[in-house]
Amino acid sequence: MAATIKRVRAVGRYAVGIDWSDGHDSILPHRHLRAACPCNACRAAAPEVGPEQCEVALARAVGDGTLFIAWGDEHETFLVADELRALCRCAHCVREPTYPISGQ
Repeated sequence: MAATIKRVRAVGRYAVGIDWSDGHDSILPHRHLRAACPCNACRAAAPEVGPEQCEVALARAVGDGTLFIAWGDEHETFLVADELRALCRCAHCVREPTYPISGQ
């Protein structure tokens, strides 16, 4: 069974933290989340994301499997748990567990 979202929290002004049902935690920078937006408009845009597009107005879980983000430029993004977990770059997720920076 895939991990689900337990809690979403702000991590400073530039990242979103996700606590997962399997005990893992991810810290995802806003710029990575915006760059991962799956909508057609973002896919067609240039791959470079500027700071004005990375301001988060609201980030919250929708159920236990989706993250909703309202951006400062009025764009909205929905990312499902599998997409979010794939964005995690902690030592455990990139298979370098001898250099851990998270609890799992």
